[in-house]
Amino acid sequence: MASPLARDGITWHPVCTIEKYSPDQVRYARERREVPWSQRLALAPRTVLHGSLMRLLFREPEGGTVYDEGNGVTVGGTLNLALLLTGLGGHALEAGRAAFGVGGDATAFDREHVHLGPVSGEEPGQTWYRPMDAGYPHVPRPGVIGGQATFAESEACFAWHEWCWATGPLTPEPHHALRGAYAGEQPVMVNRRSHPAGYGVKEPGVAWVFRTEITIGG
Repeated sequence: MASPLARDGITWHPVCTIEKYSPDQVRYARERREVPWSQRLALAPRTVLHGSLMRLLFREPEGGTVYDEGNGVTVGGTLNLALLLTGLGGHALEAGRAAFGVGGDATAFDREHVHLGPVSGEEPGQTWYRPMDAGYPHVPRPGVIGGQATFAESEACFAWHEWCWATGPLTPEPHHALRGAYAGEQPVMVNRRSHPAGYGVKEPGVAWVFRTEITIGG
């Protein structure tokens, strides 16, 4: 799907990976076996699952891995970028304020969308937003933004067909509605990807790690 940014000669190319960890792997990770304490503490508190920790513990996710690429930048996302570039406002997509959202609505992308579930609506069994993992987003190399979120055992247990990045004025909390994640303040859904075939159905007890790298270039 072409991004609105491409019309001005700027490319926006997201590539995403969903790692699906089994209940046995999740239980093992909760115990944090065979991981040095320095790495455990750097990644997340003992009670928090973290995708980078999962990759340290396991050669591969027992539930498999799904790949996809592409998404579109929303009107809100381009406005937010313009405000940031001019110093007139906006919300930075930074660690502590960035959120990752997934949903079950396969409605085609529209630049006017302001949240996931544009037709079916935001509901606990249809959409879920959570803060990005500690240390994300980051810039692993020039022109690339990396984002990651780990959806734990009881989170986002439905068929996944869409995803987004979002940011706002506060530290987000897990919630089924984007504004709810930011305590009622006005956040920005930066982008959205709709995948008609979907990424699979997340069942209770498993953990899925959603990783995305967006390459921006001229």
